[in-house]
Amino acid sequence: MPLVAGFFICIAVGAKIVDQASPSNSTMLKDRGRMPTSHSSCPPSRPINMSSSKLTLAGGLEVQAVDEAQLNHHHVQRVLDSAENYIGLAPIYGPNVALTSLTLASNTQALVIRFSRVMSSMAGNPRKAQNLLEDKVFCNDSVTKYAFLMDKLIFTLAHWYGVRISSAVSLLPPEPRDSLIPVALEEAVKGTPRVFTKAILSELFKDHEGQQTDQAHTVRQAWLAQYAGGSSTRTATPIRYNSADMDALHLEETSRLYCLALQLRQIKPDVVKNDIDKAFKIGKGGLDLTSARFKTRITRASAGQRLEIRVSQGGREFNVSARTKQVEGRGAKVAPAKVFSSSASIVHVKTYGRERPTNAEEVRHELLIDILKGTVRLLHTNTFVQRIFFPERLGPWPAARSIRNRRVVLSDRTILNGSQGRAVEAIISLEGRRRVVLIHGPPGTGKTTVIAASAHSIVRSDLSATVWLVAHSNVAVKNIAEKLVNSNFLDFKIVVSKEFHFDWHEHLYQKVERNLIRTDSLPDDTLAAHRVLLGSRVILSTISNLLNQKMASITLVAPVQTLIVDEASQIGVGDYLPVIHRFQNTLEKLVFIGDDKQLAPYGYEQIKELESIFEKQHLRRDAILLDTQYRMPVVLGNFISKHVYSGLLDTIHNLTSRKTCRFVNVYGTKEEKKGHSWMNLREAATVISLARLMVNLGLSFRIITPYDPQRSLLENELKREKLPHEDKVFNVDSFQGNEADFIIVSLVRSGTKLGFLQEQRRANVMLTRCKKGMVICTNRTFVEGVARDSLVGKLARSLGPEAWIDSSQLAGIGGRLFA
Repeated sequence: MPLVAGFFICIAVGAKIVDQASPSNSTMLKDRGRMPTSHSSCPPSRPINMSSSKLTLAGGLEVQAVDEAQLNHHHVQRVLDSAENYIGLAPIYGPNVALTSLTLASNTQALVIRFSRVMSSMAGNPRKAQNLLEDKVFCNDSVTKYAFLMDKLIFTLAHWYGVRISSAVSLLPPEPRDSLIPVALEEAVKGTPRVFTKAILSELFKDHEGQQTDQAHTVRQAWLAQYAGGSSTRTATPIRYNSADMDALHLEETSRLYCLALQLRQIKPDVVKNDIDKAFKIGKGGLDLTSARFKTRITRASAGQRLEIRVSQGGREFNVSARTKQVEGRGAKVAPAKVFSSSASIVHVKTYGRERPTNAEEVRHELLIDILKGTVRLLHTNTFVQRIFFPERLGPWPAARSIRNRRVVLSDRTILNGSQGRAVEAIISLEGRRRVVLIHGPPGTGKTTVIAASAHSIVRSDLSATVWLVAHSNVAVKNIAEKLVNSNFLDFKIVVSKEFHFDWHEHLYQKVERNLIRTDSLPDDTLAAHRVLLGSRVILSTISNLLNQKMASITLVAPVQTLIVDEASQIGVGDYLPVIHRFQNTLEKLVFIGDDKQLAPYGYEQIKELESIFEKQHLRRDAILLDTQYRMPVVLGNFISKHVYSGLLDTIHNLTSRKTCRFVNVYGTKEEKKGHSWMNLREAATVISLARLMVNLGLSFRIITPYDPQRSLLENELKREKLPHEDKVFNVDSFQGNEADFIIVSLVRSGTKLGFLQEQRRANVMLTRCKKGMVICTNRTFVEGVARDSLVGKLARSLGPEAWIDSSQLAGIGGRLFA
């Protein structure tokens, strides 16, 4: 193999770049490496930075660039003829993780294929380029294909283009962060005849194969992939893949789940403003900061993250980079790169770079890779997987280990209505047709009552059975625990992460403190697990904690047999694969409880392909509906039934007055842009007046709003006015599953756009939280105009003009607010 005279930062002077994107005659370019203009819809390449570190390839590198519509046999053959028996591949991905270009390279030739759209939807012959690449390259076993993240390329090609690859090798191990880390890259090329420094690799892969990647960098990446892959002295172990032999349905589903996970990763914020207390200490070992809010707390740094502190000192402001050394609860010790005075003030702190994947995300990523490798046969053999993902292949259910007849056993305090009774019977049953059960629970219909009754029935009538109750969030799990206590079921344990509990949310667990197991105290062996569980056979946990390796001893003593998932409409269906895989030897029953008329999985607004279990229509049509709500006053219950649940939801409630829901018209209100969100100062002042009124009347209330800047403003104003402020103000999304006697809603928007109100699922959550009454603060003109056809607009219209109060009347209304 010809050796490189040295590594290059830009394409060598004299390298030939041939642009064949148009049918007209090709042009030979020697313009110091500027890539040719693209004739596709992909963004044009930027000029190449002519670094002083430039070295050249021995003999030069000839590069062709072509749109996929013009791709032909000669383009591909030119690269293959110049190769030995291997080539390098380097992609550029768009925002939806579909390819915008793919570069094939030998040691002397490179071909850049530019994609203007998904191949399968191309005009003309949709499979021309697809078939050519499959036949000549991807499924050509005589040519080994090297790429740095080959697993990502394989799944992307399968999902978007229906293309398979054989004889494929990844130079890097799977990376759930979807980033190319310099240390890993250095390890991947270690041992090759040339030494590639971390600095050079960092520059070359700085855009992580994303849409900002310079096309010229991709050519170098493809060349380096084949150079490192073909080196007999490279020390890293190659990771081999072959999607050509995978079952078609299995490849389709796993590639879909893989690409969805990457899309979700991409929409997570890459810059977070960390809310901190203004007071700080400069001490030995660094700077002591205190986070003020859990959602935006300073966290332990992961690869690719950095901290930046904006400092005001001596009449000027400047940025200081820092690294996080230690995090304990709210406290964070950081090491600033530059010393500043203790008399300075901190303007803000920001974290750059996405947070590391959760434990559940990492486990799912590894599982999908193992399925691709063929080392895991879960999709072939597991009946739960077949029932959810491949119903047409459903085989016979294995016999349940439990042989006792289960029956409904209720505590003294529990009374079930007809639909709740049917749900409990379905949940406790081990019949084949009921091994996977969906329960559709609209707001206030007693989902947690059903969960508590089911858990109680199973462990009381089957003395060896275990029940695991899981949800996507710690708060949702806590809500289940409180319901168990309220129904006088106390023999359970709840596992909570230390990060969520310590110094942040201990107060939320006062009712269940005796049942609490924190993740930092999980036992290391089964003897210790027996001592911790004390015979409890009902365990509560988040899905992420359930997949924590530290749970191994707990799940040996209390195996996962019946798994009940609450708020299942908020969980992506792919999240269940790792759970089924890990507990496939003990799992007997899967129950999903939720409401697809409330919040969808995170990211659904941007990624419509996301599915919860309720989008699996073969399961959804057999879901049991909880048909009676007890939370909301009659006027609200009837409205929600008609406009959201097709009239299928009955209401039983002792409050029948139409004045249990009121609208407050805030004169002169004006929405204000705050970053990417919104706030409304005048509306906030009205909300504070209402809060003061409710405090004076002795009413229990919560405040909810769709926008985070408004939530922060309201919380700070309550604190400033010396009104109760802890656990008083919530975003709509964080309040699903919660309720309060009285709810104050701050809509915020007052202009020409609906904003949040166009999302009916979120609006449904917002309007269904109160047990006794709700006040909506907004602008009447906005509600009766722009928002007329939204759920809020329809509610105002159904209640009529007598529901409205002017904000100026609040001072004198007193106890007549709901009378």
